[in-house]
Amino acid sequence: MNSLQSVQLEILKEFSRVTAQEGLTWFAMFGTLLGASRHGGFIPWDNDIDVALPRADYDRLRTTPELFSEPFFLQTPQNDPAAAARYLHLRRSDTTYITNFPTQYTRGGHMGVCIDILPLDYVPGAISARQLHHAAQQIREQMLATAGLDENAGRDLPDFKAANCYGMGGIAGLYPILAERYEWLCSRYTNEPYYAIPVLGSMRGARVFEKQWFSSGETMDFEGLEVPIPSGWREVLVASYPDGLLKPEKDYNISKPKTEEAIIDLKRSYKVIVSRYTDMLEGIEGKSVYIFGAGDSLRIWLERYSDDFNVVCAFDNAKSKWGTTAYGVPVRSPEELLKLLDENSRLIIASIYHKEISKQLDNMDIKDYYFFIDGWNYRKESE
Repeated sequence: MNSLQSVQLEILKEFSRVTAQEGLTWFAMFGTLLGASRHGGFIPWDNDIDVALPRADYDRLRTTPELFSEPFFLQTPQNDPAAAARYLHLRRSDTTYITNFPTQYTRGGHMGVCIDILPLDYVPGAISARQLHHAAQQIREQMLATAGLDENAGRDLPDFKAANCYGMGGIAGLYPILAERYEWLCSRYTNEPYYAIPVLGSMRGARVFEKQWFSSGETMDFEGLEVPIPSGWREVLVASYPDGLLKPEKDYNISKPKTEEAIIDLKRSYKVIVSRYTDMLEGIEGKSVYIFGAGDSLRIWLERYSDDFNVVCAFDNAKSKWGTTAYGVPVRSPEELLKLLDENSRLIIASIYHKEISKQLDNMDIKDYYFFIDGWNYRKESE
């Protein structure tokens, strides 16, 4: 068990404690169920934990996030609009697990290490499961687009973001209604013979499981923790992995975040890392501003913020721009950064190549810098 899995196991133990306290029924699912049956714990190369609850128990948990205390945080589609979560995640606030960030829509919400908590929703059969899955994905896209519009409430909305968000059906100010409609849609059937998990983004969300497989009472060992499993766990695994269970590489023919592509820090809160992206304007008053990037992102930044702050110059990796001006700002070589920056400076990366520039600055031992992401609404905490 690696260090990430160890933190996830601690989260699972807290989940198990609270659900036992509240009398909620849950089951190990997918890779967690397969790992318990095959390895007595994590599949060595797996990087998440999946559990599922019948919808009634899921909703009881979803509507009482206060059951968990810091550093644990129960993220729901309702209480963290910036994440527009598909389903529940139990996260640790004092850790970091960041994937697919930043995006143009929102600031991403809570990004601590988590376990996935899924609802088992009734469906009449396979056709209705596919239809329900498709409809759920449409509403979830609408939720994300609406959260993106709400990110810019009261401020300018860039044309590209407006086109994307409105094109996805976003409706500013209606996120709470959409999030509740999402839950209603997924749970619209009652007392049917099958379960599905339409909230899943992958095609697993359209697969059906017989309700009778989920009678409770059986457990398996998972890294020293007894976890409840479906009575028909073999059937559940076969339905979950229709391509077969014999070859481990087939178990994961599903889109998942790759650990090597994620930002993982098990000793620091995600807020520390994300602050470089969210706090561009915090403490900037009276400082000399330097922008890394002399392209169109510089123009956008200047249009929005140059009236309020002193932009000394821009830096760019294109030698042809050195000694010229871009949008009225002198452009210099990045090699001059070290001699110009001091405690009264604010260095901001404004470029679509912000990740590459970040690595470049780190290699130069420059650690104090921030990012400008077009589409986000930047405001000071005091505003």
